[in-house]
Amino acid sequence: MADKSTAIHDLMRGYEQFRAPLEALDDGAYGETWLGEWNLSQLLAHMAGWYREMTAAIARTSRGERPTPAGVDYSDADAWNATFATKAQAGRSALADFDAAYAGYLAAARGLPEELFGLAAEGGRPLIGNRLLQGAGTGHFEEHQAELTAWIESRRK
Repeated sequence: MADKSTAIHDLMRGYEQFRAPLEALDDGAYGETWLGEWNLSQLLAHMAGWYREMTAAIARTSRGERPTPAGVDYSDADAWNATFATKAQAGRSALADFDAAYAGYLAAARGLPEELFGLAAEGGRPLIGNRLLQGAGTGHFEEHQAELTAWIESRRK
């Protein structure tokens, strides 16, 4: 598992690769449904919602607390995703919101101590820093990159 600098680098690279093709899209593209029932604005709101949740989780972790607050359960990702998607902004405003949420997430991640990255000595499980950057960040870009690329290419035909 990656050390802090590699994990941050991978997060930034994933963001740049995911974000770059969005720059050329016009406002209308953000409202086209292409990912199941979602459009690009909803996908970006979904990702931004997770960045915001994990930014708060990182802050709690940095204070020595559990990442998840008492009474909160992230295991029903579909319900969380649906809630985040309802907060979608129209057009390029969705991209600005996504960028702002990502910037906060990245800043919080940079503040995590180095010792929260790598593998646990016992069991080899990734440490919390890696898990917080993988789920909502690096892994999230990987999850949606191929779908995004295919959709953008289909619009060129």
